[in-house]
Amino acid sequence: MQKQLVVTVIGTDRPGIVEELASLISAQGGNWLASSMSELAGQFAGILQVGVDESHYRPLCEALSLLDGLKVSFAEGVLGAEPERQLMLTVTGNDRPGIVHEVASILRQLGANVIDLTTGCEAAPHSGAPLFYAHTLVSLPQGLALSTLIESLESLSDDLVVDIDQDAED
Repeated sequence: MQKQLVVTVIGTDRPGIVEELASLISAQGGNWLASSMSELAGQFAGILQVGVDESHYRPLCEALSLLDGLKVSFAEGVLGAEPERQLMLTVTGNDRPGIVHEVASILRQLGANVIDLTTGCEAAPHSGAPLFYAHTLVSLPQGLALSTLIESLESLSDDLVVDIDQDAED
């Protein structure tokens, strides 16, 4: 029987970490299913989903725990039903402290669940001022109108723009 393993990894960034993880997972009979990995302030930070036969589950966890220079933690994954409505939002606006909290709070209040989130700042094209962006895959509850979602997010600030990257209609 296949089990799902969610692995988080953090440590000083260096060449070869991804290859080391992939090699170990393959050697232990695991199948790398999905991941998100980044270098953040000189640290490697990654999270990945691995499918593994139940008989290889514990040996894989033990082998991952022994990786040199990396802090590794695990959680057993659970496969659930696919959400009914998912869409990709892009939120852009002038950067300021608390903007991620404000966006996350609106999403929670509307019953939306964050499936994937990527954020960053870049220089605005003309002014060079810091421009915040968030690319967010969200699962929406039944009955939530897209116009309500957009209006709620855009109400956070006059300069906040919300784009929906999906062929969805209210």
